[in-house]
Amino acid sequence: MTTTAIAHPLELRPASGWTPPPLDEHAVDVLYDEVVTAARSRRRHYSQPALRVLVGDDRTDPEFGPQPTTAGQLPEPRAWVHRLAGALLECMTGVRSTNQIARWVSPLVRERVTARATIAKRRGARPLHRSLVRRVHICEPDDGVVEASVVVQHDGRVRALALRLVGVDGRWLVTAMELG
Repeated sequence: MTTTAIAHPLELRPASGWTPPPLDEHAVDVLYDEVVTAARSRRRHYSQPALRVLVGDDRTDPEFGPQPTTAGQLPEPRAWVHRLAGALLECMTGVRSTNQIARWVSPLVRERVTARATIAKRRGARPLHRSLVRRVHICEPDDGVVEASVVVQHDGRVRALALRLVGVDGRWLVTAMELG
């Protein structure tokens, strides 16, 4: 059995000519007053409950904080310092974003690198030559701690970069940086 759809012809009707009467000033004032008083009444009944303050000791749970990592569990420091020093120099000249090194530097070091990058961007001139890492000298004063002095060519001059890296959560973290 088949069915056929029968379409009724489209019928156009004119829209009604009714428009609401304009409001006079008194009616507008009454409506406005009603809205304002309703808003004020809602505001009066609102009260924020007091926040409960939990007083505890200042000690943190050692299982959830940053975990120290021994040197045996970390990558070889010389190659790591070489790559990280190059990345730090690129950030300081404004070639690389400081967000790219945020995982491997402490917040204080990141602020210092960001400040130098801001100054470099204000100067406006890009470096003519890429910063180069010439030599890396490593000293391990303690297990999971590396102090590195790096000879770099930066901004057309040969300079010294001193870094202190600490093993935290299975990675090297730069906790101190000095560019001389």
